Amino acid sequence: MKDVNYEEFRGTLLEKLKVSREKLGYSTMDYYEKGFTSEDTKELEIIRNTNIRYHKTECDMLLGDYIILYLSDADRYDCSCRFSCQYLYETFEEEGWDGVWEIITANLDSCRKNASLDIMQLIDENDYKALKERIFIRLLNFNDHRYELKENHYRRIGDIVQVLYLMASDEHGKDGRHDVYSIKLPKHLSESWNLSEEELWENAMANTYLMAPPRMYLNPMDTADPPYHKGAFMALNSDIKSLPATSVPVVTTTSQMNGAIAIFYPGVMERIAELFGDDYYVAFTSIHDLRIHKKGTIPPIHILRRVRDTNRAFPADETLSRKVYLYEAASKTFKQLEL
Repeated sequence: MKDVNYEEFRGTLLEKLKVSREKLGYSTMDYYEKGFTSEDTKELEIIRNTNIRYHKTECDMLLGDYIILYLSDADRYDCSCRFSCQYLYETFEEEGWDGVWEIITANLDSCRKNASLDIMQLIDENDYKALKERIFIRLLNFNDHRYELKENHYRRIGDIVQVLYLMASDEHGKDGRHDVYSIKLPKHLSESWNLSEEELWENAMANTYLMAPPRMYLNPMDTADPPYHKGAFMALNSDIKSLPATSVPVVTTTSQMNGAIAIFYPGVMERIAELFGDDYYVAFTSIHDLRIHKKGTIPPIHILRRVRDTNRAFPADETLSRKVYLYEAASKTFKQLEL
């Protein structure tokens, strides 16, 4: 297989997919080249999601070559399989065309099956491949939820817990409402999945980042229906290059629902320290967002008083933490302060 280069393989693959459309059972194929960008909302969503999923980077320019096969024109952007041409080429070099077709047909079969099932049936069948992309992370207050977490996957950080959930539905209504239904992932479901705890959490974190990338708003008023690109401080070519010492930015996600998880995304804590050029305090103002204070600009006890005032002002089920946290850049540690 060594005499076939990447460009030759990619061209042949596209031709083979075209002539095999009926056999494979897909409706439409799109091919996007590395460097592709678009002003179309749906295509931009594909580019961003692909870059986050495959390259762990938020960017509006595609960072590789990708093929997308859609099972139905009616559900053009909902029922599809995405393939990295580079990954398929590496498979081709090792296993030939048989290996490539095995990957493509297996993914199409899995997508077809998932499209016909609801979450409860998926749970009953307990197929990790079918559930994999539905697993994500939410944050809860440990003390408020400690007794209900015994049979679930969670990780504790101070008085906060990261909890694994299964997404049942995520719908945006015509009235502008964002309705999400999710359930905690029971431990007994994952016992037969034959993967490590670390793999499970890494996948969940990747899914969560993909569902809602992190955002930083320098003015609280900016959180009111901002454009997608605003506050994308982790993105390539972000216009947020540094933070003034007196700045108290809001950190959340694009959806802002359960947005406090953003601080735990890979690289976020480190990036904020770079922007401040120092250690900083974190005040979780709700499950949806948090505030950042550069160390030395305000006594942490004053931050704690504000956290308590905020928690009293809003519904109890939106309380995430009753503590103040400190991130220390030199040791890369995030810890709860006892004040």
